[in-house]
Amino acid sequence: MKCLIVEDNRQSYELLQKMLEAYGFSDIAENGFEAFDLFKQAHADGEPYDVIFLDIIMPDLDGHEVLRKIRNWEKQNIQDDPPVQVVMASSKSDTDTILSSYDDGCQHFFMKPYDKGELDELMEKMGFTS
Repeated sequence: MKCLIVEDNRQSYELLQKMLEAYGFSDIAENGFEAFDLFKQAHADGEPYDVIFLDIIMPDLDGHEVLRKIRNWEKQNIQDDPPVQVVMASSKSDTDTILSSYDDGCQHFFMKPYDKGELDELMEKMGFTS
């Protein structure tokens, strides 16, 4: 499994990367622009990501904007393939944040802080095994 972690907080991305080691390889993007570039490059290399963990609150280009860019790119470039699975992650649990994440095209919403047991359940739900 190939994963992209989009997170501007070093502690958070290191923790998540460690938790995901049993599932496969993870790249890190510390901002939305870098994430979108890595997403496109992975497709250009013929090795697209299986899942993207996308933090909502980031400077410059937030998670919602990144997700909309990804979904738009997919519509224009890979109509025959299923969209990449996206897990929006946030410490904000208000209804508007969660619903807008799904409206933008995420398949899953994960509450921070990251919890290994909950992460393992989510990974199993998405079809990934360690």
